[in-house]
Amino acid sequence: MSRPIRILLFVAVLGLACSAGAMIMVLLNKPSTRSVNTQTESSPIAVSEMGLRILPFELTDQDGSTEDESLLEGHWTLAEFIFTNCPGACPVMTARMSAAAEQLTDSPLRYLSFSLDAERDTPEQLRTFAQNYDIDSDKWTLLTGDDSQVRKMVEEGLMLIIDKESTNEITLADGSTMKNITHPTRLFLVGPDLRVMEMYDSGDPAEVDRIVSDARRLIGGN
Repeated sequence: MSRPIRILLFVAVLGLACSAGAMIMVLLNKPSTRSVNTQTESSPIAVSEMGLRILPFELTDQDGSTEDESLLEGHWTLAEFIFTNCPGACPVMTARMSAAAEQLTDSPLRYLSFSLDAERDTPEQLRTFAQNYDIDSDKWTLLTGDDSQVRKMVEEGLMLIIDKESTNEITLADGSTMKNITHPTRLFLVGPDLRVMEMYDSGDPAEVDRIVSDARRLIGGN
């Protein structure tokens, strides 16, 4: 066999060996789809990374003063969305917040209730509601006003739903009726930059302990 042919055969064999080696390296270093998927499935997105936030607003508090989003800026706030004639979830929601507040008297955490029913929840009505729950007005603000602002905040800022077209009716103390309002029953821990950092299920009494724990961990207090 002539030398040129031997050289060509050597180059061909070497090329095959290199190709095989490269293929083996690719297979050995290929990411495991299974391991990536497993990690994703076991690591849900934290609430603080969902992009939920309190949107700008201009509403009226229980004393008749105008308030906007600057009320929350620079502070930690526990917020809820309620209406004072609510016969179901709202009393429980406010009671959970009140229970947390009782345990966090030395914490700078503030509390905020957004009304979903500006027609009936006047500042006077909000004051009566606050008295019924022994709310400390120095740390707890109740807001009412343009319902469209609150709806936008819930639907666009928190990605949740408000439904005022329910067929269910509520009978009020004076004998009149109103349509029930379907709304979020979560409590929202809002950071100093208006981002929602955590959510709590108001239907679970154990969530009060989690609120207290999170408040002490994130913002201090005894």
